[in-house]
Amino acid sequence: MIREAVILAAGEGKRMKTGTKEPTILNTPKPLLEIGGKPIISRKIEKLLSAGFKVIVVVNHKNKNIFAEKLKNFPVEYCLQGSDSGTAAALFAAKDAINEDLFLVLMGDDISDIDLERLKASESPIVFGFEVEDVSTYGFIVANETGDITEILEKQKTGRGLANTGIYIMPKSFFDIYTEIKPDPKNGERYLTAAIKPLISRGIKFHVEKIPFWFGINTPEQLKEAERYFHDKDINKSGNL
Repeated sequence: MIREAVILAAGEGKRMKTGTKEPTILNTPKPLLEIGGKPIISRKIEKLLSAGFKVIVVVNHKNKNIFAEKLKNFPVEYCLQGSDSGTAAALFAAKDAINEDLFLVLMGDDISDIDLERLKASESPIVFGFEVEDVSTYGFIVANETGDITEILEKQKTGRGLANTGIYIMPKSFFDIYTEIKPDPKNGERYLTAAIKPLISRGIKFHVEKIPFWFGINTPEQLKEAERYFHDKDINKSGNL
């Protein structure tokens, strides 16, 4: 039974802040921006706690106090990211807080539709994917006929494909191979997708699972679209994270 969840919330949200003069957007960490009157991340925490998860929120040192104030009513634990940048570095910050062999990893700035009760019963690593018309701006999930992942190609493919949502059932052995994750030559970030191959080489199989809905919130326009979706579909009453 999977009971531990890490929400990665250490990104700076550069795309969200670029080209806007809206004070709320400029002065608020992206996961704390609101849709439907609640911070994006607090909706995730509510759903996870209702499903019986223990929640760990990873933030960087610049934003810890803001997160702690906004989330003061939730029993969350904060793990501060070190000097390395990237999603893998953010997850590595939770090393001492994870006790179980498998745990859930979520991003703090998206909404998705996942059956948490079924997810809790998972017995092996999973990467959750979502079918998109153009996968060029996403990580492209490559899997064989049985659904076992062979690799994730970061922004290397075009056309329709299965995009990496950044939602994982991750094995604890991730923390053992972290130093093998090479920084991206373009920006120096250590991506979580780059951890998949080293783990596979150790005999760990990742299965791909498609989800019916996922929406990343990276720009002011996408934030407005997420707000519209909230009112149209009432995600507060659905299984969305």
